[in-house]
Amino acid sequence: MTPFFSKAHGCLAGVALGDALGRATEFLTRDQIRAHFGWLVHLAAPPDFHPAHAHPLGIVTDDTAQTLLIANLLARGETLTPENVAAALVKWSDEKSLQTNYLGPSTRRALAQLKEGVSPRETGKSGTTNGAAMRVAAIGIVNAGNFDRLMNDVIAASAPTHNTRNAIQGGAAVACAIAEAMSPNSTVETVIAASQRGAIHGREHGAWSWCTPLEKRIELAVKLANESLNIEEALQKIYDYVGTGLDPAESVAAAFGVVAAARGDATTAINAGVNIGGDTDTVASIAGAICGALHGIESLDQNLVREVERVNGFNLEALARELIRPHRSRNAPRSEAERVRPVRS
Repeated sequence: MTPFFSKAHGCLAGVALGDALGRATEFLTRDQIRAHFGWLVHLAAPPDFHPAHAHPLGIVTDDTAQTLLIANLLARGETLTPENVAAALVKWSDEKSLQTNYLGPSTRRALAQLKEGVSPRETGKSGTTNGAAMRVAAIGIVNAGNFDRLMNDVIAASAPTHNTRNAIQGGAAVACAIAEAMSPNSTVETVIAASQRGAIHGREHGAWSWCTPLEKRIELAVKLANESLNIEEALQKIYDYVGTGLDPAESVAAAFGVVAAARGDATTAINAGVNIGGDTDTVASIAGAICGALHGIESLDQNLVREVERVNGFNLEALARELIRPHRSRNAPRSEAERVRPVRS
């Protein structure tokens, strides 16, 4: 049985490692990745035409930066609100770190409005991309076994930049998957089922926006993965028929397809996400978070984790301990009946 702490540490490390490795291939096509890297399994610089080509090896993007931003709020025992999440995002963006170079269109637009004094309950109402999904890992960790608080935290974390049904369904799917993965009895199948329930609930919140039902797209991605003869075939099918772009119905669904194709193995899932093409840092980061929570820190390449921590100045072990310390008694995984509750679609 994987200890709860190991799962929390593995989840955070999976985010950072998938993100740092995927930075080199972000928004390259599968053909470009194969031509430049073959099959990438180590830290590497992007091609020289990529805007991040000269950045230090191992530096993470906004996926990890925003994940840790939320994690630090929770580790301090703060209740997430649109206001404190917005304040943390604005402070981070003002620091002009390398990670802010990667801001997606929804976050960039919302931050400009926040700095003009617009309410954080309004600024995210046009944000429909995957930014909500990429930052919620710690919400899944601290709310394992508490669905109502998990949903409240997802909505608060999403609101300043991604306060739409499309974005929140993605955030809820990932957070619910990680909450389930924190259970000692979780499997790839139960994690995927939890993600689908989360997507259904998430779509009930936020400003109206057009959205493909994410739970159905996850079903398609997992089906394609399970029907494939090997990981390469699975990635090509997911890339061709699901997509790996900024829409949650592409990149978030693709991440769950990658988890299924890897059979929950963290290293395989991260490497698959890095090499799938498109929004690779987000796909690899989400897949790494889920599989890291499933199997713990021991399932990840320790040398790579240490290098990513060194380059970025992280102490993920300490943060994981802080996340679970105030919540352990009320959030440690409980019985089947107390897990993320099922819904009828």
